[in-house]
Amino acid sequence: MYSRLIAWLKIFLPLGALVLLSTIFLFSRGPDPIAPIPVLTGGADPSKSEQIGAPFYAGTTESGQGLTLAARQARMGDDENAGIVADDLRAVIDIDPGNRITIDAALGRVDDEDRLVLRNGVTLESSSGYSVRTDGMDAAIDRVDMESTAPVRADGPGLTLSAGKLLVRDTEQGADIQLLFTDGVKLVYSPQQSEAR
Repeated sequence: MYSRLIAWLKIFLPLGALVLLSTIFLFSRGPDPIAPIPVLTGGADPSKSEQIGAPFYAGTTESGQGLTLAARQARMGDDENAGIVADDLRAVIDIDPGNRITIDAALGRVDDEDRLVLRNGVTLESSSGYSVRTDGMDAAIDRVDMESTAPVRADGPGLTLSAGKLLVRDTEQGADIQLLFTDGVKLVYSPQQSEAR
């Protein structure tokens, strides 16, 4: 009698487990494809009432450079044509190992031409020790193509430079990036003193 009970349990227990598993899969709710993205809410200003905290994007340009975008927060612009506005935006372009450009801006947004519009103070720093500051800059998202919208000032090892405009372009080979200063360039060069032997 005992052995017959064990034999029946060996059949019914696995079947019962299969039934339970099937009910879990049949009646479980999948993710809602149109569920809203969780956002931070608060504040009286309607344009700032919904915000996304710490947005991040990573990709590559047409020439293969690594590109990352990050910000403290993002929100919808004041009007329908402004798109998404990001505060304290940072963009990093990795040209090759050990060679990168970092761009910081107080305010950034993507315009209707898919260009990144940087305003309210922009700083561009290269891994070689050069720093460029300007009030505004427009940049492409899919390639290295930037243009300042205000005069620029640059500092680096042994030099100080000011110009009316800065153009940042990709080289034809895509292995390097060119910084072209135009419109009244003033350069003060201070050669580094060689160490006394």
